[in-house]
Order: sequence, then C-alpha cells, then structure tokens
Amino acid sequence: MKKYLLAAAIFLSSLSLLAQPAGREPFGDKWFFVTSPDSHDNMIMYFRQGVSAVTYPNEVSIPHDWGLDQGFDINRPGHTGKLQWWGYSRYYKFLILTAEQLKGKKFYLDIDGAMAGATVLVKDTPVVTRPYGYSSFRADLTPYLHQGGNIIVIDLDNKPGSSRWYPGGGVYRNIWLTRTDPVGIAHWGTSITTRDEGDETVVSVQTTLRNDTEGTPAGSLHTTLLYKGAKVTDGTAKVAAVKEGTVVSQEFRIKNAKRWSPDSPELYTAVSELSAGEYKDSYTSTFGVRNISWKSDGFYLDGKRLALNGVCLHHDAGALGAVWNWTAWVRRLSMLKQMGCNAIRSTHNPPAPELLDLCDKMGFLVIDELTDTWTVPKTPNGYATIFDEWADTDLRDMILRDRNHPSIILWSIGNEIGEQGIPEKFGIARHLSDICHQLDPTRPTNAACDHPEAIDSDWPNTIDVYGFNYKPMLYKKFHEKFPGKPYFGSETASTVSTRGFYVFPVSDNKADGKADFQVSSYDLYAPAWACCPDVEWKGEDENPSCAGEFVWTGFDYLGEPTPYSMDETQLTNFHDPESLAAAKAELEKNGRIKSPARSSYFGIIDLAGFPKDRYWICQARWRPELPMAHILPHWNWAGREGQVTPVMVYTSGDSAELFLNGKSLGMKKKGALEYRIRWDEVKYEPGKLEVVAYKNGKEWARDEVSTTGAPAAVHIGAEALPGKNGSNWTGGPGASFGGDKMVPDGSRRPVYKMGTDPYGRDYIYVDASIVDSKGRIVPTASNKVTFKVEGPAEIVATDSGDPTDLVDFRSPERKALAGLTSVILRPTGKGKVTLTATSGDLKPASLRLTIQ
Repeated sequence: MKKYLLAAAIFLSSLSLLAQPAGREPFGDKWFFVTSPDSHDNMIMYFRQGVSAVTYPNEVSIPHDWGLDQGFDINRPGHTGKLQWWGYSRYYKFLILTAEQLKGKKFYLDIDGAMAGATVLVKDTPVVTRPYGYSSFRADLTPYLHQGGNIIVIDLDNKPGSSRWYPGGGVYRNIWLTRTDPVGIAHWGTSITTRDEGDETVVSVQTTLRNDTEGTPAGSLHTTLLYKGAKVTDGTAKVAAVKEGTVVSQEFRIKNAKRWSPDSPELYTAVSELSAGEYKDSYTSTFGVRNISWKSDGFYLDGKRLALNGVCLHHDAGALGAVWNWTAWVRRLSMLKQMGCNAIRSTHNPPAPELLDLCDKMGFLVIDELTDTWTVPKTPNGYATIFDEWADTDLRDMILRDRNHPSIILWSIGNEIGEQGIPEKFGIARHLSDICHQLDPTRPTNAACDHPEAIDSDWPNTIDVYGFNYKPMLYKKFHEKFPGKPYFGSETASTVSTRGFYVFPVSDNKADGKADFQVSSYDLYAPAWACCPDVEWKGEDENPSCAGEFVWTGFDYLGEPTPYSMDETQLTNFHDPESLAAAKAELEKNGRIKSPARSSYFGIIDLAGFPKDRYWICQARWRPELPMAHILPHWNWAGREGQVTPVMVYTSGDSAELFLNGKSLGMKKKGALEYRIRWDEVKYEPGKLEVVAYKNGKEWARDEVSTTGAPAAVHIGAEALPGKNGSNWTGGPGASFGGDKMVPDGSRRPVYKMGTDPYGRDYIYVDASIVDSKGRIVPTASNKVTFKVEGPAEIVATDSGDPTDLVDFRSPERKALAGLTSVILRPTGKGKVTLTATSGDLKPASLRLTIQ
C-alpha cells in the first residue's frame, strides 16, 4: 500500500504547478533525496513506475541541510563542526506538464544556494553547472521539458577539505520555479539608483530585457513606483524592438521622498511591466532613497557621518544548520538591533537574498562579500581551485542580484587573501574592482586585509575602502600614509568566551581563561592575533578617522572552535576532578585528548541565541543614550567564600558604585579610553551584589545579581517576533523589547499566528530555565531538560549554546548551560499546542500555545 500512496503523493505534488498562475513560485516541497550515486537508475525507475525500487526514497523539503543528518562525531574535524557535510547527494522532483502549459512558455529553476558543486539535470541531461555553494543561479529547463512526467534532478558533489567552517550540505537555500513568456525582463534585470535635485529625488531605472525568439517585437515598458502599496508615480517607455540584452532607461521624480536609514528603513517598490506583442512579463524590485559616501574621516549617510557598529556573520543559523529560515534570522537581527548593531558583514560569501531583504526592512548596513580565497589556497579543495574559471561570474551575479538593496554600502572582493603580499597579483584586485565599478558605479570596493606589510606597498590603492582585520595598531600609520583613503575595522576583537562560565584567578593575559574546553566570560581572552573589545575601541577612539568596526562575530557559529580546534594534549585545560581524571586516562591511552568543541566561542551571542556578557559591553558603547548596567560574574560561588572574585560592570554611564550585601565597595569612574569598570579585589560572600551607575553625576541605571538556591523547577516561555501582538522580539528567556536587560517572563504571548514566514515555514523559539524556589535562574545549573509537545507542532531542534555539546540538535533532551536551554517548534497546523519541559525531580513546566 505504501508504494501506491507515495505514487499518489508525487502526482498530487505536481498539481501545485497547475494551480498557480504563470510567474515565480516556491518550488521547495516534496523533493526526494539520496546520498548514493548508485541510486540514480533506481530513482528513475521509481518515478517512471510510481513504485519504490531498491531503496525507499527520502522525502525532504528545500531548504535542506543534510549535514545535520548523522549528528556530531568527536572524531570528525572540529574546524568544520564535527558534522558530516561533505559527500555526494542528489535531489529529485517529478513535474507533470500538459501540452498547453508548455506551449510558448519558458521554465526556469532558480536556486538561491546549493552546497556545493551543483549540476541541474532533467532526467539524465545536464542543464547547468555551478560549483560555488554560495552563489545564486538560474537553470533554463525549457529545452529539456516535455509533455507528461519530467524528472528534475539537482546533483551535488560537496568536496571534503573545501571549507574552513561548517558550510552545510545540500540545497540549503530557497528554490523557485519561474514560468514565463520567452520575451520578458531579464533575470535580476533592473538596476535602480537615486540622486537628489533640490527637494526632489530622481529615480533612475535601467531595465534589461530578454528575448528567446527569432523575432524582435516592438513593445512598451510600464514602470510604477509604490510606497507602502500606494502609487507614487509611473511612466511608460516605448521599445522599438525587444532584443536579447536591450536596456530601457527611465527616470522618475519623487518630491520629498522618504529616506532609508538604519533608524528609519523606508522602502519603495518598482513594478515593471513589459508588453511586446503577444508577450507579457512583470518584475518587482525593492529600493530605498539614500546617499552614501566614504570619506577620509569615515562613512556618511545622507551627508551625516555614521559610525559603523557592525558584526560579522557566518551563514548558519545554529541548530538549524545552514538551512535558511526567515523566522530564525528575524530573531537574530532583532537581537543585534537591540544591542545597537547597525551593520552586517556577510562573511565570507554572498548571503541568502532574503537576509538582504531583512536588512533592508529592519535597517542594517551591509558589506556584501564574494569569497574567502583567491588563488592562494587555504584548504585543499577551497575556492582557489575554481577561482580562475568562476570568480568573474560569481562576482557579476552577486552584484546583479544584490545591487538594488539600499542596505548594501560596500562590495567586498575578498577576505584575508594571500595575494596581499604579492605585488604581481595586485592586478587581480584591480580586475575585480573594475567589475564592481562597471556593474555598480554607486558603491566602492573593499577587501578585508590582515597582512601588516601590505600597507607599505601599493596594495591599498587596488581597492576603494581599506578593511583592517585585527590591526587597530596600524590605524594611525595608515591614515598618515594614505590620508585620503577611507578605512575601518573589517574584522575586530575575536574575543572568545562561553556564556556563564568563569575561570579563577582572573588574568589579563589574553591567552589565559581556558578550562574544560570552555573559555572564561570575563571578556579578556582572545587568540594570538586578536584582542579584547577594549583594545579595538581604544584604537578607534585614538583614530577618529576610522569609520567603525565589524566584530568577529555577532553569533557563535558551527565550526572554528578556537582555541580548541585541534586535539588537546595539556591536562591544564581541565580543572574539575572528574574531567581531569577522564582526560588523564585518555592522554595516557591515546597520546592525545580529543576536543569535543564543535562550534565557535567568538560570538557576542551564543549558538542558541542567549546573550553572553559581551552583549552588554557592546550595548554600552553602541547605545550610549540607553540607561543600562550589567554586572559579571554571577554570584553562586559555593566554596569560594573569602576568595578574591573580581567584579566588572558594563554600563553606558560614566561611573558606578558597587554594593555587596548593602556595603559599599567603592565608587569608581571610567578613565579615559576605558570601557569597563572593575573591582578586582572583591572577596566572595553569598548574598546580593548590586551596582548603581551614574552619568554626569546623576543616577543612570542599576543591576544586581544574587546567590540563588538549589534548582527547584523548570520555567519555559515563548519568544515573540516583531509584529506579533504588537510586540517586538529582543532575545533572552521570555524577553520584552525595549528594555536594557532581558528578564524572564514567559507568561505572555500565548497566541502564535501562522504565516509570519513568507515561505510558510514558521518556527517558534521557546527558552527554558532552571530556577530555584523563588523563580530565579540558577546560573550554575546544568540539569538535563526533556521537551515534549502535544498538538499541531513538532520539535525541530534543541540547543543550550554549549560549544562542546555533541548531542544531536534534533534530540528532545538537552542539558542546560548556565541555567538555560532552548527548543525550536514548527507548527504543523492550527489548534492548541502544549509544550512540557521536565527535568528529573524538578517541578515541570508547561506552555500552552494557540496556533491560528
């Protein structure tokens, strides 16, 4: 019976095309996935006959990251996340077409990203190949389709040794089917720029046309500009002959146009409609009105200098792997916005196009980056193996795809590329910059540079804006040597820490702070090449011509678990007796200790979405007008009574007074070029630690931490997203938007409205905390929490942010880290949902949601 039901499911899935009008439609449902190259003949037979052959096919939805399927393995490389992401895979889909549907139509398969070495086929016939896993591309299926059943295949060969971080595996971004006339508007066919003339804004729209017929019909292009759905202006251009590559130029004027900025991300829409004889096509583009300029003293938006308070981001979304999900990224960007972040650098590759849409809508400036490598390799099968053949195409497509986004302020042509120190290779930079200038003269080029000696050569003149990776000590020298060239910190700090984890004694040596494969959260520790935030900010403040920074990184990410990327041989990393004994036994047996670390320690926010202490030192700098104070560490230190336990305060105030159990430990003021306030000689005693921060002599903000009781209960609370019930998401357990601290609540927002994700893949994030009898989070708790859901929802993943946790993300059980863990739910329908969280003898918790 199973085989007949599956054959029916295939047929019904094909009807989705029949029920849709011509145009671009999501095409991600009901693909069948295999990882054996020997399965191809069986799959063809399966689709032809509607029955299973040797193996029963695995149905998946795209986006899909098969790198998560086998879970973590401590024996796999830590630098790429201890996950099996490399290997061969194929996706199949059955598409039924009638003769009427095929007649006179073009069919395009648009893929936003496939990791990697992609070939699209119709049955056995290759249509297009695209090796770079981060590039978006189009496959013209038309010549290969026929009446009846068609088998669409996406073949991937994701080579080992091709990445320095976790790249994911599979078709991990969205996929679309476009059905249109053979004469129309080209793929990524509009280029929209704006300029100001008095109180008017001139909007220039350049539209490239396509023609896959033998004729050259006359036609007209009608373009309408909209603001929030209402027409602002429109116009029609006559086209004497529509040929392949014809460019139509139109100009429109808007009086007192709404301006796009991070604080007010106003957007316009251009709807282009082509009519040429019997052929029609339409294309919708989003754009914003703003002027950007880079000067020797920084970045300017609409004539005002704007400091870049940015972060770098890899493309994975934590427990979801590399899969693109709108809800997950709204959540992430909302947290960064609340911190004061106004800029994103897409490291080290073109991002998902929807991420740029969100940056447009939410108000983030963006550096769009091409690649991590040119011709000098960093990995055996990395981008250097395809650079000569594909770099121009990948760069052109990145710019054509992304050039209308008002959020983008720079085209980055590379990151820490080895050619910085090779003068005969400087021509590569000039060549790539020329491509950028030709396709988009409105934005300058950039590269992220880490070779100190490069500024003693002509290398800086090969790009328009210079990016420094971890070199604040060179800002002054660079500005003196190249006084007219803009520069900024393209990658800064790389401070490492584990949320809620602290090591004593506290050392100011950046190489210290390690224990039990974790790193202390005093925010003083970094790899040899990097620094704590204070050092970078001192470099910026002493050199005000620096345009700002992009911290490495906004969130932890899968892979690159520095300082534990390699196997450890030092028992000094282990402090507690149990871990020490186990490590000693392993070292004696194997001569090494396998590192369990599978994700980074660099993030300001951990992999599960919980802020680390660093979140608040960044907020203090980036939102100086926000009254806030944050104390670290926590105050549960049984066994340390009477021992020195340093206390630090991050505040947007200028001074603070610390109290321990009501007794003042002194008032301290930030000195010049100081970014935290320290009480280094505090001796621990249980109770309450409180700080009162001041600004200009007046009380500004307060914070406190207290010694809690033993774990007594589990507490759970759903997070909110922007627009739901009038609230905005900010992160943290049951948090509310707009405050300076994220406090547990969890009793609110019981109603979740489906459809917030435009692709129909909504997720609900729920935080769980281990609390004492008074409801306070126990910051030392590591209890295992088991989640169970009843009703129309399913558990997608769990995570606590622990970079050493090798339990499969899809497990419903998760140990808390510093008292917190989380679960991601996917609604499967409408109705009542009950989520329960249990943990041994602790009082359980339940959360009831209504899915509408």
